[in-house]
Amino acid sequence: MLHKDDILNNISIGDKFEVNLAITEELVKQFGVLSGDMNPLHTDDDYAIKKGFLGKVCYGNILGLLISRMVGMNIGSSEVMLISEKIDFKHPVYVGDIIELRGDVSRTSEAVRIIELELSFWNSLKIKVASGKCQMRCF
Repeated sequence: MLHKDDILNNISIGDKFEVNLAITEELVKQFGVLSGDMNPLHTDDDYAIKKGFLGKVCYGNILGLLISRMVGMNIGSSEVMLISEKIDFKHPVYVGDIIELRGDVSRTSEAVRIIELELSFWNSLKIKVASGKCQMRCF
């Protein structure tokens, strides 16, 4: 881990970070219980298929778990805190998908101690399922 005085000096525009997450039945069930969201789109294959999907659709906010992991564990410093995130969903994610999140440093600011990442979420078929951005504050 980098010392707090080093984080902004050691991250540059264009730097890249990646994390992966396997979307399992258990993960989706646990998220439903924790969130209290039992929408049948996420819990009932027959319902989701009738709505035009291949099966139950993964909760979109599970992708937010990847952002948290990237910022908390992959940036290289414990001296950062997520302050904003935005995700635009493009394609459904299903149980069995392995999602890769790529974060590209798009902006840094020493004055306000902010690092911004452009985010892209890809499934194992190399389909971009979501995109977005997040900002983190450096302490």
